[in-house]
Amino acid sequence: MARSLTDDENHLREWLSGGMHGEMDYMQRHFEKRINPAILVPGAKSVISVLLNYFPGHPAISTQSPKISRYAIGADYHRVVKAMLWAMLDLLRQEHGNINGRAFVDSAPVLERAWARESGLGWIGKNGMLINPQIGSFTFIGELIVDSEVETAKAEVPNRCGTCTRCMDACPTGAIVAPHVVDARKCISYLTIEKKTPLTEQERPMLNGWCFGCDICQEVCPWNARAKASDFPAAQALDTVISVENKKLINLTKSEFETTFGQTPMTRAGFTKFMDNCRHL
Repeated sequence: MARSLTDDENHLREWLSGGMHGEMDYMQRHFEKRINPAILVPGAKSVISVLLNYFPGHPAISTQSPKISRYAIGADYHRVVKAMLWAMLDLLRQEHGNINGRAFVDSAPVLERAWARESGLGWIGKNGMLINPQIGSFTFIGELIVDSEVETAKAEVPNRCGTCTRCMDACPTGAIVAPHVVDARKCISYLTIEKKTPLTEQERPMLNGWCFGCDICQEVCPWNARAKASDFPAAQALDTVISVENKKLINLTKSEFETTFGQTPMTRAGFTKFMDNCRHL
């Protein structure tokens, strides 16, 4: 059911007030829409959440410096998952008549992990990632927000992190400052992707071999020990990416970057930012 996420509202307000969003000013915009999907999509009655496993195993491009986060070595997930959501909406219309709605994949003011949790798809771990008990956290999340009542999903999955703090202990920059609280200003993913101003002398050594994103807190999570490689064709790592030798990344031309990574999420950082990251390793 589309409703206001009161508990998540308080958490988000505290996070923003602490300045933990860094230069991600967009996180402060459209605050009410983030909390209440009925404001984002007028007439909204239901939020349908989906997960897509993207785990590619342990390719060299993600395990040997300079490293690229696993989610970014395949086709841009925004397009992949959104296309699937629109197809789902078409099927719902065929079965149930006129249904209006919108599809969202990490590109709008939607608290995706919170809605996935509400939908019974997992719990939010201490590293802020959604953890599904069957497939772990290497997943893309998407939503359909529709103007029709949808049968309520099963109850929320209990948080099963327990006393485990492996993600917190493994983060080399101490970005997970408390359970479920990530200070983006210390996060390697933020530093290599979202931070637009040049890295400072203090920030450059924090990259720890990563030139785009970071998987450390997911790699050490016990729930990912059972992760199986995705068998969905559109979620596979691209040959043009995993065939690149790591040592050659620091000498890519702009043309080579676009040819190799032009269909991946790495275009968000862009050539100049990516190359700067590589040179700081």
